[in-house]
Amino acid sequence: MKSRWTALAVIFFSFIQFTLNWFNVVPTFSGVAGEMRLTPAQIGVVVGLFIAGYGVAHIPGGMIAEAFGLKFAMLLGIAVETGGALLSARAGGYEVLLTGRFLCGIGGSIYLGSAIGLTAAWFRNDELATANGLITGVAFTVGAVLGLHGWSALVEDYGWRTALSLGAAFGAATLIVLLFLFPEPPAAEREQIGAHHLNLASLKRTFGNRNLWLLGITFSGGYGSYFTAAQLLPAFATAHLRLTPDTGATIAALLLVSGMAGGILGGWLADKVFGPTATMAGAFIVESVALLLVPHLGLAGLMGAAAVIGASAILGFVVWIGFPGLYRNEIEVADIPTAAGLMLTIVAVGGVVVPTLYGKLVEVFGYPHAWTFLGLATLAATCTCLGVRKPESAQNRGQPQPDVIFK
Repeated sequence: MKSRWTALAVIFFSFIQFTLNWFNVVPTFSGVAGEMRLTPAQIGVVVGLFIAGYGVAHIPGGMIAEAFGLKFAMLLGIAVETGGALLSARAGGYEVLLTGRFLCGIGGSIYLGSAIGLTAAWFRNDELATANGLITGVAFTVGAVLGLHGWSALVEDYGWRTALSLGAAFGAATLIVLLFLFPEPPAAEREQIGAHHLNLASLKRTFGNRNLWLLGITFSGGYGSYFTAAQLLPAFATAHLRLTPDTGATIAALLLVSGMAGGILGGWLADKVFGPTATMAGAFIVESVALLLVPHLGLAGLMGAAAVIGASAILGFVVWIGFPGLYRNEIEVADIPTAAGLMLTIVAVGGVVVPTLYGKLVEVFGYPHAWTFLGLATLAATCTCLGVRKPESAQNRGQPQPDVIFK
């Protein structure tokens, strides 16, 4: 029992570096643009290159974990992201900076799948949703907040290059912690997290699993809407309600920070109260309602809606990402990084399409129609989970089945 919580503590620490080195580039934009004479469009490409590397490496990262072992893939992902962060800090020109951010995205993607797989190796039999909530909800948010706000002070005091270098140092520290403090997994799972599991049978188990495809579609609307709200809610607040940019930034920060509460609550509700499917679906439905209300609210209501959107999206996500680990009879532990990569690749489509359509709707019809679209897209995609088979794991065998309303 003690060893699995030690393992989770190490994964939690390493997860912070993952999002820290994702978001800590944002406070550097002013300094980078001034030094390299970049336009706003070029800064947008800097953001996009991380997402591009992150998106394309989900499935290959899972295959690396199956071929060489989950711990190897986790170490590789941290090393690549750390190297990308250091390259970004030392970049002498725009092209090198883009390369660094692309490598950061690739490393983060490889890391994420193996971290989820190793968490399942320790918690697959009990409290998996709670464990996922702590890493993909709480640790994710802690790293993002540190990157966006904590690193702002470092950029101001020491410059953007030193700030990014310190992020790389944090990544290097997590490598050392993982190498020397991560305990051996349970004997029953030890062989599964090792190497040499990538073969035709493993690919069939993953890509032939209907539930994984449906789950990917289920979150595609909520995923795209969450990131749209996180990035564009401040612009809506300043344009539609005539709020100051600082107030808009506060609303965005509230949306982000509320994810910590969602991460903790989601794990508990899925493990102890409603079961995974009902908890996930309920969270995305709440997110859709909050999105629909956004254009009809004043400042106080908008702040409340932002908190609900952030908390409910992450609440649903921490349950959603744990589903491969719950299909004990279909998905082996070694398959989980690739399975999670497949789901994340599917939702990445929503992450591109939804904000693009939102922008088009704002231009043509205005903000109310655009936010209505976000809410309806989230709700429509969530309905896909009606076709997802309820997982039968050691977590719920022989216990009351709260998810009986689902298949």
